[in-house]
Amino acid sequence: MTWQALPWALLGSALLVCLGLLLGATWTTQLLQARLRRQAEERRRLNAEWLAVRAARRQGGRCPRCASPLPEQDWYSASDPAQDPPDDD
Repeated sequence: MTWQALPWALLGSALLVCLGLLLGATWTTQLLQARLRRQAEERRRLNAEWLAVRAARRQGGRCPRCASPLPEQDWYSASDPAQDPPDDD
């Protein structure tokens, strides 16, 4: 290999590395999309459940949909995680 061909070989090597990084990032993103979509769906479901719990708590032991009294064994009495004091570790 001559000195004149060395810059072209380095440029070609750099382009191949960049192409490999671009393809790797694209494939990784495609593989993770299903997992991220599932996590977003779970997060929306949990948010909706917490909204229902908070609404029931504001109703004072009454169903937020029909306003009938909730049985004592079905009442959810855990505190709101946003209002819990932080743990002292």
